[in-house]
Amino acid sequence: MIPAAVTLGLLLTWVLAPPRRPSAGPARPARTRRAPAAALDMARLVEQLSSVIASGASIRQGWAALERTLPEGDLRDLSRASASGADVRRAAGGRLQGTPTVASLGAALAVCERTGAPAAVMLQHLAEALRDLHDAAQARRSAFAGPRSTARILLVLPLAGLGLGMLLGGDPLHLLVASTSGRLLGAAGLALTALGWWWMRRLLRSADPPHRAEVDASVVLELIAGALESGLPLSRALDAVGTALPAGEDAESMRAVSAALASGVPARVAVAALPAQLEALGRSATLAEETGADLARVLRSAARDARRGRARDAEVRAAELAVRLVLPTGVALLPAFVALGIVPTVISLLGGPLSLTAPGA
Repeated sequence: MIPAAVTLGLLLTWVLAPPRRPSAGPARPARTRRAPAAALDMARLVEQLSSVIASGASIRQGWAALERTLPEGDLRDLSRASASGADVRRAAGGRLQGTPTVASLGAALAVCERTGAPAAVMLQHLAEALRDLHDAAQARRSAFAGPRSTARILLVLPLAGLGLGMLLGGDPLHLLVASTSGRLLGAAGLALTALGWWWMRRLLRSADPPHRAEVDASVVLELIAGALESGLPLSRALDAVGTALPAGEDAESMRAVSAALASGVPARVAVAALPAQLEALGRSATLAEETGADLARVLRSAARDARRGRARDAEVRAAELAVRLVLPTGVALLPAFVALGIVPTVISLLGGPLSLTAPGA
């Protein structure tokens, strides 16, 4: 009984322990960190690169200047490789490799090269977008921290029933394994616990799905706006951005819309090929065609609104999740708590005719 109680105590400690904070010691070099690249770090880098280019330097000269000022780490390695002419998406290594921030920067530089758009302006808008996305991600993590912690605590509830029984002087664990009736009761409790775990995991995934796009839709709108500001019509701007993006649904749909617009199809009809995440692009293009509004300005406004709405959407989904977690708790985890903890504890304490004795005892 003592080993089981110790194991249960360790499990409860793991569930209830607060997140580990980084130590106050000296920071390790960036190349030794195992954490994913922070969008805020890349935002600072992009903004610095924009400032250097705005002073009259070329892109490669800007990278070389950054390489001389950055500390040792992945960002400095990226700057060194980019200063020699390498594509940032291929040059990125370590914690930067394959991240959406690097993909966005690579796409922005490719659009500037294809369209002649001012790199300083494009990168400044990209830096602002990356900062907004970082803030939205932080708000999302904060909003879902409470429901996730609640789910972890509730999942230990059935096992906590065993610990409660031991503390009260009963022997529920022996009762659950020493008789046929006890084993049936234990199997029912474990099945209900597994059901609650699966149910809660499904609710968490549906409320906070992983973000799979390499380049955020709001960043795509910023890139199109930058291409339009260079003097290109919408059809050519879409083709340039679609070519610069990683292969995927967004890139293919934008090239399809570009071809339709180039052949004379009205924007209202052509944008029907866009996926749901680029719905704002379709509405903006239709509005600009029918009213003559500045499409680049409309796109930038739509991009900012999309990023600002992320935090509010996360808060709403987290609040809804907290309410939905009540259902698996009442249907599965509370009955499992009763089956694994309350019933065997009461029986073991009362004894007599209610005790579950093993066959042949």
